[in-house]
Amino acid sequence: MCASEKPDARRLASYIPPTIGPWLSEADQSFDAETVFDYIDGAGEVYRSYNMRLLIARRFHKDGRPDIVVDAFDMGASADAFGVFTHDLDGEDAAIGQGSTYKAGLLSFWKDRYFLSVYAEEETAETRAAVLDLGRRIAEAIPGRGEAPALLKLLPVDGLEARTNRFFHTASVLNYHYFVADANILLLGPETDAVLAAYGGKEDRSHLLIVSYGDGAAAGRAAESFRRVYMPDAGGKPAVRTENGRWTAARAAGRYCAVVFDAISAETAVARLEAVERSIASPRGSSP
Repeated sequence: MCASEKPDARRLASYIPPTIGPWLSEADQSFDAETVFDYIDGAGEVYRSYNMRLLIARRFHKDGRPDIVVDAFDMGASADAFGVFTHDLDGEDAAIGQGSTYKAGLLSFWKDRYFLSVYAEEETAETRAAVLDLGRRIAEAIPGRGEAPALLKLLPVDGLEARTNRFFHTASVLNYHYFVADANILLLGPETDAVLAAYGGKEDRSHLLIVSYGDGAAAGRAAESFRRVYMPDAGGKPAVRTENGRWTAARAAGRYCAVVFDAISAETAVARLEAVERSIASPRGSSP
């Protein structure tokens, strides 16, 4: 299914089984990007920032047992299904779909253009088994597989903590994972793609942000805006030491802007930016 196809509520609902053990399903609820707030109040804006198209919510009920709920999102594109999955990576890998986490009764996973949340209103040994079984059955029913965002290919692999990769579009999501500024100094928006990744361990953890813009001019404006606000004392230096004693560096390369936060040295920050530039210049990194 390509991203240009319209969301199909019947097709999405067909991926969810009608029963799970002794639990029986109630009537489905359907929401789009405008009505999602009627179902998910505070978190609705997160899904909208990833261009959600459709949500099918199905509740499973059995007297005397906690309810189990499936929230199935058609995100329109596999990159955004991956992205909304990475918004919360807390939990253990459940080996379901193309990426998953499970914690305290909540299973989240993505496959193709879909993001799924399956949760029990109370975790017991029985509901844990049911949630995981339901997730596997849904993942198996979804016929396709999606591509992860091509922007991930630009992340240097040396020291990368792969389970920390976050993909997003907006400044609000960036600030949720790593606060940069109240203002949108990197000029992020629905038309930009961004990835944030962590490097190193607890003692020397740093972060790398790579943003893809429409063209080189836009990337240059974003890099200049960032340096002007976040690195005003840098002058002509490639990196600047911030209040926490760590180093930040930023650079535009083609239609990309890359920023290193919290590096242990100026040399480390600059070296990581240079590694990004090599990735951009290589055939492997030429397509994002």
